[in-house]
Amino acid sequence: MKAGKTPVKCHQGSGRSLDVIGRLAGVSGRTVQKIREIYAAHAADPDRYAKVVADMEASGKVNGAHRKMLRLQDEARVARLRPVAGRFHTLVFDPPWHDESVSEAQLPPYATMSLDALRALPVEAWSLDEGHIYCHAPGPFLGIAIDLVRGWGFDFKTVIGWRKPHFSMGRYFRTLEEFVVFGVRGGLMVRRQDLPNHFAGPVGQHSEKPDAFYDLVRAASFPPYGEGFQRQARPDFTNLFTEAPLAMAAA
Repeated sequence: MKAGKTPVKCHQGSGRSLDVIGRLAGVSGRTVQKIREIYAAHAADPDRYAKVVADMEASGKVNGAHRKMLRLQDEARVARLRPVAGRFHTLVFDPPWHDESVSEAQLPPYATMSLDALRALPVEAWSLDEGHIYCHAPGPFLGIAIDLVRGWGFDFKTVIGWRKPHFSMGRYFRTLEEFVVFGVRGGLMVRRQDLPNHFAGPVGQHSEKPDAFYDLVRAASFPPYGEGFQRQARPDFTNLFTEAPLAMAAA
């Protein structure tokens, strides 16, 4: 419509229909898909997504609106989660850190948690009297993660480095590594004495950690394994949260 053409005259070039539609408006097919997803979310839950649609239509900016939509969807999912019962020798956490120093448009496309909310997690209830803990932390959150692990009842022992295959953005230095805080409860030693304090692996989607990290955990620490904020299901790592029945979630 923007190009002044009727549908029968829109067959320009090759590609998916969304790419053809996007070319007429001067945007990518992926942008068209994001717009569709935003309006579909709004149709399903007008109250939750009304501001997202209003901001997108007022500004013409799609990417920020789409990230906001994904974040709201994840917040709704998180609201339905409940902690599982069980105790574990080894706990793994990849906290959804809330960075107050960035704008809303720069926040990740998933629900984040405040430091107070992270402190309140029932970690001690999940941990056996002797155990290990691994807490992922980007560089700016490393000191906070060490304090967090101590507050959960573990003695801080060391930091493990994740060496990434390429640089990412950084505020002071370009980032090539992320870190994992390792703590011990009850003086439990590792299973082997020949393991390095680093691992290498690719960067996945939405903070997903590489298989090399889990291989290191299996080699160093004892089952059963529990994982909070799990991104990908693994048979030997129990997800520490489960989705509550709809009636309970509504309550």
